[in-house]
Amino acid sequence: MKTVYPIGTTLYRPGQCSNGYTLISGSGVVNLIDMNGRTAHRWQVDPDESKGFIHRARLLPDGRLLLLFGPRGDNPGHVEEFDWDGSVLWEYAPEDGDPHHDVFPTADGNILLACKAPVPREVVEKIEDPVRRELTIYDDTIIEVSRDKQVVWRWRQHEHLDINTCNPIPASRDWPGGPDNNTVTDWTHTNTVQSLPENRWFDQGDERFRPGNVLMSMRQLDTILIVDRQTSEVTWSYTGEFRGGMSGQHESVMIEKPLPGAGNILVFDNGSSPYKDLAHAGRSFVIEVDPLAEEVVWFYEDGHRFNSTFTSNCQRLANGNTLILEAACRRLFEVTAGGEIVWEHITTDSAQRVHRYAYDYCPQAGELPRPAELSVTPPAELRIPPDGV
Repeated sequence: MKTVYPIGTTLYRPGQCSNGYTLISGSGVVNLIDMNGRTAHRWQVDPDESKGFIHRARLLPDGRLLLLFGPRGDNPGHVEEFDWDGSVLWEYAPEDGDPHHDVFPTADGNILLACKAPVPREVVEKIEDPVRRELTIYDDTIIEVSRDKQVVWRWRQHEHLDINTCNPIPASRDWPGGPDNNTVTDWTHTNTVQSLPENRWFDQGDERFRPGNVLMSMRQLDTILIVDRQTSEVTWSYTGEFRGGMSGQHESVMIEKPLPGAGNILVFDNGSSPYKDLAHAGRSFVIEVDPLAEEVVWFYEDGHRFNSTFTSNCQRLANGNTLILEAACRRLFEVTAGGEIVWEHITTDSAQRVHRYAYDYCPQAGELPRPAELSVTPPAELRIPPDGV
């Protein structure tokens, strides 16, 4: 028998929220929910759940739905794009390795992917650790693909990063993450890629932040970095010092204009396996980094009450609030700049990433009946009486 756990919208302050629809993907289905948790639209993208786990779902401004499926059975990891009614419009399976974690649409209509593949043996032979040197080591190739399925840009991590720079904390290969999803063989584990948007740093003449350069998060190296798309050089990297520095982070994303904090980089710092400072242990953080000063200018934390060791994401909203997914608890919540929670939702889907969209973000969403925004006040306490008298 399972214990009781609340589901749905458990707290909502309409006047303090950046109201809209939230996109949540689960097993075989993607839901667009309103602020009270009602389903406004649903895509049945994989009725028999044969395509693979949905790593990332993105709604595009014309109503198309872009999905990244992980490998399952004979089906390799691949991308599919659906129309509003759920028909497949486009699909792509890369030859550079298994795509995972993220798919990002660029400004010119291409897509970015991180593809996991074995590091060439001649590179592995350069590893100083004799144990790692005898194993198959994996990294990622970041590719940009056009709509006619041509790879127009490719960046292989082992060609630009030091193979001996690695996470010093081993994970047993029989752990739940899988034999090659650990700090020993899974060298970099890229979990987020973004093509940089227009930003004030480049407007001021800083070429490192040229729009189109690629920002990525590498969980195993506790590092986010930017690659110059023209030269393939690493122009900026960050591990941070906040509470001892990042640990197993996800969702590094430069905040777009005209959102509050535009140009800064928002990161979900999971706090997993910290080896620099135990202040990170059992705690997660959302940090906003000024990339020029390399300083944290805003953060959210809640001690050990806020913790998701893996996955999760964050998004800056139009009113300055931040949407956060604490994936381990299947908990979505919106916080103000002062750290007050003004919306909270518990989902039954095992979501890895979520995203909030304005009611009129795309034409199809704008044609939906505007949902009622009903406040939700949780009880001061919840007690379950015993059975019988």
